[in-house]
Amino acid sequence: MKAAVWYGGKDIRIEDVPKPKIKDDEVLVRVRAVGICGSELHAFEGVSQRRTPPLVMGHEFSGEIVELGKNVNNLNIGEKVTVDPIKRCGTCTPCVRGQGSVCRNVKLLGLHTSGAFAEYVAVPALNCYVLPEHVSFEEGAMAEPLAVGIRAVNSTDVRLGDTTVVIGAGIIGSMTLKAAKAAGAGLLIVSDVVDFRLDYSKTLGADITINSKTEDLVTRITELTNGSGADVVFEAVGLEATVQQGLRMLGIGGKLTIIGMLSKNMSLDVLSIVTRELQIRGSYAYAQDDFRRAFNYLCNRKIDVKRLITNVMPLEKVKEGFEMLSEKRGNVLKIILTL
Repeated sequence: MKAAVWYGGKDIRIEDVPKPKIKDDEVLVRVRAVGICGSELHAFEGVSQRRTPPLVMGHEFSGEIVELGKNVNNLNIGEKVTVDPIKRCGTCTPCVRGQGSVCRNVKLLGLHTSGAFAEYVAVPALNCYVLPEHVSFEEGAMAEPLAVGIRAVNSTDVRLGDTTVVIGAGIIGSMTLKAAKAAGAGLLIVSDVVDFRLDYSKTLGADITINSKTEDLVTRITELTNGSGADVVFEAVGLEATVQQGLRMLGIGGKLTIIGMLSKNMSLDVLSIVTRELQIRGSYAYAQDDFRRAFNYLCNRKIDVKRLITNVMPLEKVKEGFEMLSEKRGNVLKIILTL
């Protein structure tokens, strides 16, 4: 079968690889649409070392079932599905607590095992969600990043009317914005350094956008809140500078949720955190329930993900897609590859 194999750095090639064989509790999915994730872009750029080449990446995808394992009786050949790409053990302490996002035995397609930048991928039947006819394959592939945003908001005590700031207007920041709006956040402010992304955020529901390259973000938030500071900040960049910005713009008792993962070590003002009783938490991936909620939002059109897809291109142009994202070439936010 055809697949995009990543050999490290910016070396990614279309090759012929063996078609996967399914286990008794798995199904074989013919991939139809797969998104390029920011974490995969970081591997392509050499920023992240979490993936080991050679590897077929890809974990945001949808497709149709073409083969069933002998123990699978709740799905049918030909059904259109989106797939939760995280394999959780279901028995470790985090899983039992409902924290499957940090399962001790977690396996992510496209990271720990071969992923969906390929014609076919074998997945657990339990991870498949049947898409209704009115949801396209491209939209189905957006369930995964939407689940990340939903997890971040669900794990944060966002109250009705809270002044909420999202730092970073990439796809995860945008999904978090949509989820926070759906959760009842009040004034929604988005910051980024790319005007195109900020303009896009306005169409997605942001009340105010701030280019932190041209304006002092903390000063602006202080002005907008009459000195009170933000109630909630979602940091979707992962840099020390943006995390520090988030802490400084929070009001007394404010909450910071960090989603970004670029800087491993950071220097933070712990005294300020303690004396202002700030809450800091991380949000990693999503639990099974978060994916289910994302799927429901997708199918019910409560959150429109279609407008977030800026580019659609065939798998053969995967390297071009990575380069477009890396070089910020054109007005690109989310690239979906089709097969």
